[in-house]
Amino acid sequence: MSHIHVCLVSEQPIPNLTTVLQFKPDTVVLLNTKEMDEKAGFLEDVLKKRNYSVKTETIEAYDINNVISVSESLISKCKGCDVSLNITGGTKVGTLGTFQAFYTSSKEIFYVDTKNNKILQISPEQKEFPIEVSISIADYLAVYGFQINTYVKDDCYIFGRKGLTDYLANTVISKQHVIPTINSALHEYNEKSALPISTKLPNDKRLLELVGLLDGVRQNDKNKITISNHSSLMYLKGFWFEEYVYMTAKALNPDEIKLNVTGKWITKGQHPPKNEFDVMLSKGNRLFYISCKTANPDRKVKDEDEGVGKEYIYELVSLSDRALGLFGRRMLASARQVNDFAVRERAKILKVELIDGRNIATLKENLRQWLK
Repeated sequence: MSHIHVCLVSEQPIPNLTTVLQFKPDTVVLLNTKEMDEKAGFLEDVLKKRNYSVKTETIEAYDINNVISVSESLISKCKGCDVSLNITGGTKVGTLGTFQAFYTSSKEIFYVDTKNNKILQISPEQKEFPIEVSISIADYLAVYGFQINTYVKDDCYIFGRKGLTDYLANTVISKQHVIPTINSALHEYNEKSALPISTKLPNDKRLLELVGLLDGVRQNDKNKITISNHSSLMYLKGFWFEEYVYMTAKALNPDEIKLNVTGKWITKGQHPPKNEFDVMLSKGNRLFYISCKTANPDRKVKDEDEGVGKEYIYELVSLSDRALGLFGRRMLASARQVNDFAVRERAKILKVELIDGRNIATLKENLRQWLK
């Protein structure tokens, strides 16, 4: 018997993707309103790439008679098929109308309880199932309209310089002057800077020994070094911290993890906006995003009462609201302590997990609790 699974398209596509991946229907029917055309298109593209047959039916968002009529017509056309409904999304009118039609016809109706990782069957009898599928990072972002272009595919080089990365992370706790000194020495350079460059690092014997292992980095005299490799330059400017967070998170065995995810938003314009995500990991049907910073979060911006950490939080919230939806989680990891009370309170109000300064020493355990 052919299985037809019906979903209400809404701003939050993850519950729809969840039931499709878990139940593996033969055909997916998207009940869509004109306002949700773009969202329906993103979801349809992801499902078709996974080889699902997808059809779309248009309903009126606030006309319950239309919703009931379209639903009853759909059920009638699918006689002899196993027809089910995911009622998680849509407007209240859409939810009520589809529920009435499918309930009256004794069809299976499901609701996705993302918070508790369950799929609830609410008709014709009540049951619950654990969510057993894991949505890939690429699919998760794609249903929100973001297309991944690049990410770190081979992390061997990251683990190859783990000794230096761990040492730098340790200085956050034991030698707090080291990171600010490195940042200050390199702040005017970037990936387009002409090389080689010469600069001073903190006069730390072990640090200089480890830095000398980087490609294109040579110690000249005492604490002076020459850098002739852009990758090593950007690593010392702050990528080391992203790599530290990435390695720590990867050790917790998430379903998937990606570093330095870059891509673009799918728009009708010729120049789609681009974005980059530092560390992304998935667990079950949830996406977790960590923004990593090594600059001074307490530095005051002109005419501002709060430190620049406020801008880090706003940037993180803006990006994660668009890419993660209601069910993702976000974290700001700062290698340097956030001392500004207003910034810390802002993070709490906006539901941004904050790990900073000395808390980096317990990053692994903090991440473990966060992923739960």
